[in-house]
Amino acid sequence: MVWNIFVGLILLILIVLSSGVVVDVFERFVSHLPIKKNRVISILVGFSLALPELFVGIAAALDGKPQMALGMVVGASMANLSLIIGGLAILASVIPIVGEYLKRDLWVTVGISLMPFAMLFDGVISRIEGGVLVVLYFIYAFYLSNEKMVIKSSKKKINSHERWGLVVMLVLGIIIMSVCSWQLVQIAVGVAAVWGVSWFWMGLILIAFGTTLPELLLLSFSRKKHRASLVLPDLLGSVVINSTVILGVVALITPIVMHESLQRGLSGMFLVIILGLFWLFTKSKRKLERWEGVVLVGFYLMFIGLQFMFA
Repeated sequence: MVWNIFVGLILLILIVLSSGVVVDVFERFVSHLPIKKNRVISILVGFSLALPELFVGIAAALDGKPQMALGMVVGASMANLSLIIGGLAILASVIPIVGEYLKRDLWVTVGISLMPFAMLFDGVISRIEGGVLVVLYFIYAFYLSNEKMVIKSSKKKINSHERWGLVVMLVLGIIIMSVCSWQLVQIAVGVAAVWGVSWFWMGLILIAFGTTLPELLLLSFSRKKHRASLVLPDLLGSVVINSTVILGVVALITPIVMHESLQRGLSGMFLVIILGLFWLFTKSKRKLERWEGVVLVGFYLMFIGLQFMFA
């Protein structure tokens, strides 16, 4: 069992590293295309944090375990809004809130992150609802891109040797992510059977924590106050992608059936509490202080403890 968990951790690290390679290749190709770069790059920035969840979610859906993908998405979103943002506030002592964040980004994130729970009211996210989630994200991305400045592309041309090298890196990155994601799901299914927990629980607790490794790395490199303020939009964008594209693609492959009302209700309740606390902490002072980060991290740890209690 310990060996399986160790292998699962290695697989997660490989997924995260290969996702970084894939996004880097896409960005280098896009920077030379005759299109509006700001639209594509704004989407790639969000996907750079959500690619691990996407590939693991697809693998879980193809294996007939969409509940694991649902748990992973809910757990990753909750970790981003509490553990990651709260931990960043603890490290930076204070995170200043800049721009129109409170007027737009937070409310969009709140509404979209709660939408899957509304769709799960009857216990199912159907293929039609999955399609709605995917379309909703592209509407959001289009709106977001119009608000951003145009990013100038590099004038340096990509020669044929470099182009083929990038193609090879892209293909290898996708293959590694696909194989590792499939193997990770198989290990998670085996561990769930031994521990006697649901697939949703495995995704919610273990896989979700592993797929937030990019965000944890981002946190470690963003301890300064001015850098920390720039991390928030990316983290919120990752939450939006998780709740729309990832779940939408999973539901399109296999409708998500979730009848465990206790785990679903507990997850939804804590997500609402964490979102509410984050809004309350930032609305008046336009900053997130260290003690408030401690509170957010504390609620996440409380949620994890309750999940272990009711597993």
